[in-house]
Amino acid sequence: MRNPLLDRVPFLAPLLVVLILSGCGRSPKQDAEEVSQIPGIPAEVIEDVLEAHYAGLGHMERYEYAEAASRFREIRRLAPDWQPAKINLAIALLNQTGEAIADEEPTSEGDGEPELSRFDEAILLLDEVLANDPGNLHAHYCKGIILEQVGRWQEAHEEFSAVVEGDPNDAHALYWYAVTMPDASGTERAALFEPQKLVEPLEKALAINPYLVPAIYNLSRVYVRPEVGRRDDWERLNDRKNRLDPQRGEPPPGIGDTAAKVYGEMGHYAEIVGPPLDREPRIPEAPAPEFSAMTPAQVELPEGHRWVSAEDFAEGPLAVVGRARARFGAGVAAADFDRDGKIDLFATSAVVGPEGVRDALLLNQGGGRFVESAVAFGIPADRASIGVAVADFDADFFPDLYLAGVGPNLLLRNSGDGRFEDLTSSTNTGGGDAVTITARWLDLDLDGDLDLFVVNHCPVSEADSAFSPEGAAGTAVVVYRNDGRPVPLETGTPLSFAPLAVEGPKANAVAGLEIAFSEWGDVIAPRGDEAPLAAVAALDIDSDRDLDLVIAADGQPLLVALNDRLGQFHTEELPAENVPPRIAGLLVADLDQDGRPDLVATRSEGGVVAWRNTTEGRGATLSLQTEPWPIDAKGWRSASVADLDLDGFPDLMATSIAGSELPSWARNEGDRFASRALPTAPPEGSPAAIVGGAVVDLIGESPLPDLVLLRDGEPPMLGENLGNGQRWLGIDLAGRWNIYPELMRTNPHGIGAKVSLEGEGLSVHYHHTTTEAGPAQSVAPVVLGLGDSELVPLIRLRWPDGVMQTELNQAANVAITLAEKNRKTGSCPVLFTWNGRRFVCFGDFLGGGGMGYLVAPGVYSQPDRDEMLHLTDEHLKEQGGVYRIAITEPMDEVAYLDHLVLDVIDRPPGVESHPDERFSPGGNRPTGALIAWREAISPERATDLGGADVTETLASWDRATVDTFKRHVRWVGYAEEHGIVLDFGDRLSRFGPSDSLVLCLAGWVEYPYSQTNYAAATAGVSLQPPVLERQREDGSWEVIEPDPGYPAGLPRMTTLDLTGKLTGPRCVLRLRTTMECYWDQAFIAVRDRKAEQEIRVTSVPVARAKLGPRGYTREVSPDGRLPLLYDYDYIDPAPLAPFAGRLTRFGDVKELLSADDDRHCLVGPGDEVKVEFDAEAPALPDGWTRSFVLRTYGYCKDADPFTAGSDSVEPLPWKGMPEYPFPDGTERPSDPEYLEYLETYQTRIAGGD
Repeated sequence: MRNPLLDRVPFLAPLLVVLILSGCGRSPKQDAEEVSQIPGIPAEVIEDVLEAHYAGLGHMERYEYAEAASRFREIRRLAPDWQPAKINLAIALLNQTGEAIADEEPTSEGDGEPELSRFDEAILLLDEVLANDPGNLHAHYCKGIILEQVGRWQEAHEEFSAVVEGDPNDAHALYWYAVTMPDASGTERAALFEPQKLVEPLEKALAINPYLVPAIYNLSRVYVRPEVGRRDDWERLNDRKNRLDPQRGEPPPGIGDTAAKVYGEMGHYAEIVGPPLDREPRIPEAPAPEFSAMTPAQVELPEGHRWVSAEDFAEGPLAVVGRARARFGAGVAAADFDRDGKIDLFATSAVVGPEGVRDALLLNQGGGRFVESAVAFGIPADRASIGVAVADFDADFFPDLYLAGVGPNLLLRNSGDGRFEDLTSSTNTGGGDAVTITARWLDLDLDGDLDLFVVNHCPVSEADSAFSPEGAAGTAVVVYRNDGRPVPLETGTPLSFAPLAVEGPKANAVAGLEIAFSEWGDVIAPRGDEAPLAAVAALDIDSDRDLDLVIAADGQPLLVALNDRLGQFHTEELPAENVPPRIAGLLVADLDQDGRPDLVATRSEGGVVAWRNTTEGRGATLSLQTEPWPIDAKGWRSASVADLDLDGFPDLMATSIAGSELPSWARNEGDRFASRALPTAPPEGSPAAIVGGAVVDLIGESPLPDLVLLRDGEPPMLGENLGNGQRWLGIDLAGRWNIYPELMRTNPHGIGAKVSLEGEGLSVHYHHTTTEAGPAQSVAPVVLGLGDSELVPLIRLRWPDGVMQTELNQAANVAITLAEKNRKTGSCPVLFTWNGRRFVCFGDFLGGGGMGYLVAPGVYSQPDRDEMLHLTDEHLKEQGGVYRIAITEPMDEVAYLDHLVLDVIDRPPGVESHPDERFSPGGNRPTGALIAWREAISPERATDLGGADVTETLASWDRATVDTFKRHVRWVGYAEEHGIVLDFGDRLSRFGPSDSLVLCLAGWVEYPYSQTNYAAATAGVSLQPPVLERQREDGSWEVIEPDPGYPAGLPRMTTLDLTGKLTGPRCVLRLRTTMECYWDQAFIAVRDRKAEQEIRVTSVPVARAKLGPRGYTREVSPDGRLPLLYDYDYIDPAPLAPFAGRLTRFGDVKELLSADDDRHCLVGPGDEVKVEFDAEAPALPDGWTRSFVLRTYGYCKDADPFTAGSDSVEPLPWKGMPEYPFPDGTERPSDPEYLEYLETYQTRIAGGD
């Protein structure tokens, strides 16, 4: 079948030739003659092009956009006419959010703009592609994203229109087409005045992708408009949006998709192009796998026990178990049950003891020796199971068991102390009164824990007919949803609670999940009637990130249960040829290595059947399709996926073969499976059929999978995998939970993850789902073949929670653990000032203006909307007749800037000044008035609360701070009580009650998050802001100012008028707090009112202001000390929070910053405002010095889930507003002028929402 992607993107076809000629298993070095047919790439540079391409792709998926752009530029240099290189470089530049290429020069009237911005260059590249290929959808789409980002939404709509015309089934394109749609006048967005026009494209987008959260949000807003009038639909969609939103404020996070302007989330057409996954149809013969001779394992059985034989199942109650083994094979599961680093085995109905046939737990002692320990571990001594499913369902690190058989089944929790605990009755998970073949642990609802699908074949009353030629009546499907929750802690929030096995760096787990299951009832109903189930496999058949199920039932077509998320499924028959009437097992592997999971069915009677997954479309356009994949194996009851010859293609290993005494495997030849005898000496002794087995690392030095086979009446037979000279990579996947912004929610084993190993001559794809066909489910690492590749340039992972992870340049022939890692990153606006050479970081500001900041459960601080920033002449230099500043939002926050004024402060010789400024949450607000002094008095001695001398530390403002206190590692911003003692001796004794004395303190604080405050409060820990005390004559302390304030963020000076409070012969002051507050300098300023009258102040309004995109400015330490500051010259990769609502459109915003009038400039994550003030102040008199005060007015709001309204830009604040969050029914006062402001400026969609 033709790849539809090639139809849409014509330039992909040439690269396909490269991959055909450099498939895994062949040397990547090619003759120039072989590759000379690739248009646009000179034959002699193809290897260099591919190397740079894979490096660039890897950097993109690690959000290292600058590095990616560098590699794509290299490709452009090597192959300037190759079109994909232009698109890929444009995508890298797009994600750099407009950082200037060359050093910017000052811009004012008469001064030019930077020669070219990142966006400008990207547009030029895309225009080059469109000039050669006008129908290129990647180019149209990326150009539309850039144009929308910079406010040119009408032009963006034209680009998205081209994409929708070329591919009407791309949900992201339909979404952007809708939200950029103009009204009839063409001057305003249709969403403002003609919202009904958005209904059709948004509904179509959601028909294709029902989980696209921004489309849900925008359509719900359209439905509620009077012109549309579909309020019931609004309520339905609003509820769905709240349940799917990945950033909702309650666990678990939603499982919806976004359209954020971040790589990996913008949609298919904004992803790096190629190379396509097509592989050479047939690959050269790789060396056959080599195994040692099969030898019996040395197993220590309890006294009075023997290995089971076929005769033990001849008649009586065990006859049904015998028939099950004849059809499905014996269940053999592998896992490290005792966590000693060695894989153990669990075999169903494997031994006979005093109480009859029972299961066996074989603990690996190393060197082929095992100890049978089932009864010692509390596993029933009188139960013969048919199947077994192993997984750590409670996420406590210890693998648990679900034993299937003649009902009821058993749920056994591994307590970790050498015992299994039977939880069947307490959890009601027995599976009903049924004969059960096996079960599968899967995360079906994407909440980060493992649910259970039970493969019930028939009622127990039909046991005599089960697995016989006549067959038995079916029974209902049983699915158990894992409702376990993390154990609540005293030191966390519900969002941050996590069980041990998936604990992220922000969690402090002490146990696994609390145990709770609920039956899903008919959530997965195969058909209207009951069916005799035989097998189930999990795979993402429709490529939408959630696990679907393929269900096999006797005598019926295969059925697909498509996952609709939010706990819902719907079923369709799978079009597949030659479906066996009596399947024994299903497994999943990417047979053709095209990146999509395929399917294999085993059966004891007749041939094994395999199908390629050729499904097309998604949502309403989904078309389930398969194609036969030839295979000549017969009589396989059970099998496992394993790349035995290490050539990069998944092979199959038979683990139970009807009537066969010798092991067999099927080699993947690229377009078919060819059955082969395994090159190993047959087991010694009398011939006996193989009834079960596993492919797993049990013996030897390497992690290559060994072969274990069960034969009647004998101990397991082991064959060590000796390798074949090819290279490999061993991978053990480990999911993680973590809270925003590094959001993760994956089950302990990473079930559902997709792994790709990519590089020149290497393309290996592995789906971590159902890799065993038969009655067992194991938990063990996987080994992927690399052919002759010595290095894996890219390991690409797609975790089931949507996290994109890439690791670079992994050496071959090693075993690694890949724990989930989200490299995404979540601050008040940050001010940069032009110092004559470059922009330097002054610090953050308006931190006190935070809206919705939670200080305790149900208690929110109210914003302090103004802050005066003192700038020295080292911070700000005039150049080109202007003073220039840049205000950025480097992280996940929205700033609501209302007004900026620059006061130029000219001081006579010997006079210092500073505005009266501090953050005082208790209400002791600063005045903002300018304070001047000629005399500053330092303490004679200063100590911390423990008596350690810090006099020198506090003598100057130099980033050397008092940090001799213990911080709470569990709560950012919290510390044990600490402080400073300032002993002024008699240095203040000459001042009377009316003398103005001001305490000046320089320092910084580490702010806690809203969620941190919630966690601490629920643990009974409060945050005590600084308190100022003075020592009495008797040595006791009295509070002289309960709310002295503190520096609101990065380093700054605070002031506090203490007039009349410091009189007397001796003065000792003490500041104490439990905040993570770092003091840098302390002194008393003797306020000089006369000097204040002499100071010359020139207030300068905003002359020019331009809002535009920038990105995440890198945090650095200029001296190795904290706090980290921001380096303007570097943009780091970081996806930024997708707030819902609208931000200020890019462009001129001078009008918004020129008055304190509640008309805010809304600066979103990654945005920047460049502001210029004309240098209008008169020249300085001789001996005078100049400084500045930037007077700022506004608010901010972060994306912390516990911050009120953190997911939305609205409501906009205003002076005199009630306490935030607002009571129900509160609306912003409005008038025609305000509505005009909204329609003119607040038109940019925030973060893709």
